[in-house]
Amino acid sequence: MMSTAPPLLLSREQAERLRTYMQEYRRSALTNMPPTQERNTTLRLIQALQGKLLAQMDQKLPQVDLILAKEDVAALKAMTKSLLQLYGKKPDSFDRTMTVTDVGKLYTYLKQTYG
Repeated sequence: MMSTAPPLLLSREQAERLRTYMQEYRRSALTNMPPTQERNTTLRLIQALQGKLLAQMDQKLPQVDLILAKEDVAALKAMTKSLLQLYGKKPDSFDRTMTVTDVGKLYTYLKQTYG
């Protein structure tokens, strides 16, 4: 049985950005990372979380409460770390800076809240 962590509470805007980051991570991981068991496990967890996120977003509530298992938290940390590395290599731009800041805040929040 998976143990759960506190839910990740997101505004609709934050949820939409997270959905975008999940898509970007999955695309990047499939094209740029070697096919290891760790990568595949993280991809499966992120895909499942993306499905949960979309289901929550379909409810049209002002806030999205994403219930996370500890494995989900680990996958989100791996995703955010990978995205920070990916965007860190891109040329300087306003969008890049905003994305790195946003993903960095999420990574910090995950580490502080979930350990």
